[in-house]
Amino acid sequence: MSPRRSAFIDIGTNAVLCLIADLRDTGRFRVLDDLAEIAGLGRGVDRSGLIDAAGEQRCLETLERYRAHCQNLGVDEIIAVGTSALRDARNSAEVRARLQQRLGFEIRVISGVEEAAYSFLAVQRGLSLAGELLVIDIGGGSTEFILGNRDGVALAVSVDVGSVRLTERFLHSDPVRAEEIAAMNHAIEQELKPLLDRFDNFKTALTLVGIAGTFTTLSAVEKRLEKYVHAEVHGSCLSLAEVRRQIRLFSECSLAERQRIVGLEAKRADVIFAGACLIERILNLFGADSVVVSDQGVRYGLLHERAQRL
Repeated sequence: MSPRRSAFIDIGTNAVLCLIADLRDTGRFRVLDDLAEIAGLGRGVDRSGLIDAAGEQRCLETLERYRAHCQNLGVDEIIAVGTSALRDARNSAEVRARLQQRLGFEIRVISGVEEAAYSFLAVQRGLSLAGELLVIDIGGGSTEFILGNRDGVALAVSVDVGSVRLTERFLHSDPVRAEEIAAMNHAIEQELKPLLDRFDNFKTALTLVGIAGTFTTLSAVEKRLEKYVHAEVHGSCLSLAEVRRQIRLFSECSLAERQRIVGLEAKRADVIFAGACLIERILNLFGADSVVVSDQGVRYGLLHERAQRL
């Protein structure tokens, strides 16, 4: 049987990702392309509760480029999902209807628990790690915590805290002010506090795995990657000391200065400080001095699920 060429699109609060692969009925696959763009669909949603016209247009333009690329590659099917911004926005249904009409493919909104399950599946299949894992998926609007092992997910929790949401709520100065940082860190700790009771019995035996753009960006900055290289980032180890070093670096820079840091995509420069602070607080909470970085998230979970069904 000839392979089925499929595209898997993850529409997040900040980034839109597109994975294109050939799938065989044996469950094996070959990745043809893995694309990422910062569209900022969910910017302002935390404040207004609505996806604005500018965010919708940026997302549409990104998705139109992905669709054209898929057509050029002869893709047979496009599977697209939306996460936090499309879950939270009051006008999500209208926005999705317009996008679907223009694009010609369905966009399914997944719950925080579904998002967590796809993320865990991606890590489970994409990294050779034994024992109990805690997968942490930091997005623009939410963060998922997924506990599990080779038998699957034991516990999944989604928290409404992410790099875009934190930036919009607390960081209004350039460079950021000490009082803004203190208020943000206090809010992070309050949001994370309920996790203590749910994960406390597992803390000492866990391997932490971080996925999505905040973790991969910090790894790329540490390695001074002028161009992102999957093999350099995926499976790398990010230490708490390095996270703290970058927090100091970002806090001392203006936005324009951050945009020039090697390894940091310019469109992510405005939200990376909040994301780094969130990582630090998470590592502190779980008493961890490092985290394994994966650049395979929800889109890879969708791929593995689809491959299992062939």
